[in-house]
Amino acid sequence: MYLKVVVVSFVVLLLGALIGFLAFPMLFQELVKRSVNLKPGSETRQMWEKLPFPMIFKLYVFNVSNPQEIEAGGKPRLQEVGPLVFEEWKDKFDVLDIEEENAISFKMRNTFILRPDLGLNGDQLITMPHPLLQFMAIGTLGQAEELQAAVAMGLELIFQPRSAFITATLMQLFFDGIDVNCAHEEPAAQAICQQFHAGAVPGAVPVNATHFKFSLMGAGNHTNAGSFKVARSRSKGTTVGRVLQFNGADQLQVWTETFNGSSCNRFRGTDGTIFAPFMRPQQGLWSYSPQLCRSLSPKWLGKTSYNELPAQRYELSLGASRLEPDWSCYCTSYPDDCPADGTMDLVRCSGLPMVASLPHFFQAQPELVTQVEGLWPSKDKHASTLIFEQLSGTVLSVFNRLQFSLKVSSVPQVAVMCQLRNLTMPLFWIEESLQLDKTITAVLHKKIFSVLSANNLFRWLAIGLGSLGCALGGLFLHLRRGDAKRVGASEEQ
Repeated sequence: MYLKVVVVSFVVLLLGALIGFLAFPMLFQELVKRSVNLKPGSETRQMWEKLPFPMIFKLYVFNVSNPQEIEAGGKPRLQEVGPLVFEEWKDKFDVLDIEEENAISFKMRNTFILRPDLGLNGDQLITMPHPLLQFMAIGTLGQAEELQAAVAMGLELIFQPRSAFITATLMQLFFDGIDVNCAHEEPAAQAICQQFHAGAVPGAVPVNATHFKFSLMGAGNHTNAGSFKVARSRSKGTTVGRVLQFNGADQLQVWTETFNGSSCNRFRGTDGTIFAPFMRPQQGLWSYSPQLCRSLSPKWLGKTSYNELPAQRYELSLGASRLEPDWSCYCTSYPDDCPADGTMDLVRCSGLPMVASLPHFFQAQPELVTQVEGLWPSKDKHASTLIFEQLSGTVLSVFNRLQFSLKVSSVPQVAVMCQLRNLTMPLFWIEESLQLDKTITAVLHKKIFSVLSANNLFRWLAIGLGSLGCALGGLFLHLRRGDAKRVGASEEQ
């Protein structure tokens, strides 16, 4: 009898160990990986196509306090104004399944809805560098003098600038638009206006045959933000959501190839709206950003918790191209002509003399902060962070922050710009944020961690009972054999 107890207890112990530590984790991981896919009808697909809740989009703008001093060569004094708060709804349209490739194509769309109850109403007046005037004038530097002179003449005719700066409301500058009059017949003005008519000026929207509205963000509101093709589910060599193409191309044609063979033109990761489950920190959380023409992965900082869920904490850094050979393709000429540490030059991406960085040049070269007055970098306010639950591949919390600055240069042919200092002037910064509430994380806890807790209880209970059964059975078996020996010895006497 006791031998049977020992055998049964050992089997229970062995099953508890094999099922609890090997079979169940492998089966659970496989089931989760299979459930996270973008095939028609899947729960993940529905959430992925249209996020059922908005992100919060905040816009902070740097108001220029001393435009006349700057035009005379003075140091800019800036004052941060904001936030202008929007709901940002993300959805995908023209969705098409490509069965033979196990892929899906779609167009991305972002829709912004102003929430004046959460911030400013957008009627505040802002003074900032005139985006069209300065973008176009600075963009001609390095070109033939005849071209620079022609563009300067065209800008004079169209904008009749009395200043290198413009004063308008927040909504006019960023969404409603400022007027551009292309009713001029002079060849210099017509040469510039042809770019507007051809749709080659980002942010410009036609009003009629001769007039346009230009804004920094309005043209991208509720419109096509790019065409993607991504993997529908995991397969050999790829993971769910991995970007296969963007705007019909298998890779970018933006950056120069590096001497060590790495390529900044290669797409890595997803579109940022989905991640594969069971991503290990060393794999990174790669996603492609069309704004930057670049794939990015935040740096893993360590373990944390969110609404009682175990999670991983990440923080974004733009790094230093001059110090990292794999990023040398972001340099104009490595290692002598590279973007300042903590920044990214966007001229090859957007064609505009713009620089991306974290807000207030957080984690960037200190001299960028001191070129202007009014910047106060802070980790709490300006770091770009993400909290990630790796078992399900769920982003629990994200604060995506990015600043856009103008590479200011003096332009001799434009009177109001001929004395400007050469510097990097912050224009505005944005914050996209999302924090899952306890209702959603409770569902996640039930689907993932309650199951894991049940398995944890089963395996340790089985191991405990099996061990106890083996110990007690062995003990009683030993005692029984001892008693038998003593009985035998008594009978012989």
